[in-house]
Amino acid sequence: MACYFTISVEQPIESLIEKARNGITSNGGTFDGDIKRGTYSIPVPTGTIKGNYTVTDQKIAFEITAKPALPTCKRIEKELSDYLSSGQADRLSFE
Repeated sequence: MACYFTISVEQPIESLIEKARNGITSNGGTFDGDIKRGTYSIPVPTGTIKGNYTVTDQKIAFEITAKPALPTCKRIEKELSDYLSSGQADRLSFE
């Protein structure tokens, strides 16, 4: 089941991409991308979330291409939005 959503951001894209790379890889995931587009996989307790992103202006469009039954698309969107909008280097958590 694919999920699609877009998150508007105010922070510089370069710093958000680096934050995402650090947050994903520190959780044992993979991240391959730059300030325009990329792919990622994020391990969660029930499997792996895989997807890609593209950046246009101050908006990041996400496509989740594979995921376990839980978490839901809405939960993934909320976690990514909260993570990217926080001023801290919080960890991603899909538990």
